[in-house]
Amino acid sequence: MGVQGDSELTVLVDRLRRDRRRDPYSGRDAYSRTVREVADRCEELIDVGEASVAVPVLRKAVDRMTSALMYMDSSSGVLGNDLAYLMEVYARACRAALPRPAGLAAWLVKLVCDGPGWPDVVLREWAPALGPKGLAEVARLVDERAAAGNEPDGWHRQWAVRYLREQIAEVSGDTDRHVQVLAEHLVSADQYGRIVTVLAQAQRPAEAIGWARRGLAAHPSGHQAVALRTCSSGC
Repeated sequence: MGVQGDSELTVLVDRLRRDRRRDPYSGRDAYSRTVREVADRCEELIDVGEASVAVPVLRKAVDRMTSALMYMDSSSGVLGNDLAYLMEVYARACRAALPRPAGLAAWLVKLVCDGPGWPDVVLREWAPALGPKGLAEVARLVDERAAAGNEPDGWHRQWAVRYLREQIAEVSGDTDRHVQVLAEHLVSADQYGRIVTVLAQAQRPAEAIGWARRGLAAHPSGHQAVALRTCSSGC
């Protein structure tokens, strides 16, 4: 992409700014088309070996859309899907043109811990770009958040720390560690079910069955117990 193409992409990303005073229902379709165009053009850059050009563009686009959605109606789910697509392309660009691991780690942790609740951060999609150093930095920052004192939004901090710790354990590839972290917050049949899935995928059926039975004993009713009941007799 030449100078003109870079300029056009900059203009597109600038359109992702959103005036909070604007009608939240106004211009949603045009906004969605702009997001898709930014993502598509960045995918083209990645395909021709220019991922390093796409990386900063996509970071800016994600940040702007994350802020914009605070002032737009996204109840249809279209804009949420657009943001997920943008994140997917950004992760792909980072895998192709590795950014500074510490910087990427800090951005991801901040997005989860301090963001408005979107976009979703699926750590396994970012693990190749983060590498061992970046993943270690994510873990360090999460531990730092966990050790922080009481905050006004204490519930969100606890959720964010748990959400990231579970994903860090997942990408570690250590099944026992993953199960241990998931088992720290056994408040629903769904959480037991996640442990069962991890053990079943690790070819440890006897342990999976044991956890399914424990889950049923703690949560014998409800739709989430159906999968546990199925697995309790054999995964």
